[in-house]
Amino acid sequence: MGRTNLDERQLQHKHKAGNQAFILLAFLLLADMGLQNYGIHWLEYPLSNYVIFLIGVGSYLVRIIWNGSYAGPGSGNLTANGRSILGAVLAILVALCVITAAWMGSSGKTSGGTGSGPAILMIFTAVGLVILGTVFWIRRRNNRDEV
Repeated sequence: MGRTNLDERQLQHKHKAGNQAFILLAFLLLADMGLQNYGIHWLEYPLSNYVIFLIGVGSYLVRIIWNGSYAGPGSGNLTANGRSILGAVLAILVALCVITAAWMGSSGKTSGGTGSGPAILMIFTAVGLVILGTVFWIRRRNNRDEV
């Protein structure tokens, strides 16, 4: 594992966000299993777990970026690292949008008879893009006096 340049406060915030994201993920999965036991299917099986995973990971990423726990203090590569991470995340989300759009176009409806699963996946992907873009814009705006 590589060396991080995070100070103690940043490490504490990062670990706290990670623990809470894990607890959120566990409770959402338990709630999903409970709903499935009572016959409530809000999404088909693999898609529901995927959406829950995106919620957990998305909340973790937003919180560590919001708290300034992503890169160490005084690192000169913060903008380069931020841009490369943002580019990778955006590329993955755009690929997910394209795959989802292709899936919606080819399959129409899912096996459960409702065509809302891929639409929900596309909405979550779009919301994730908006949230990530907003967080990076806010961080850049707040840090422009420090450059």
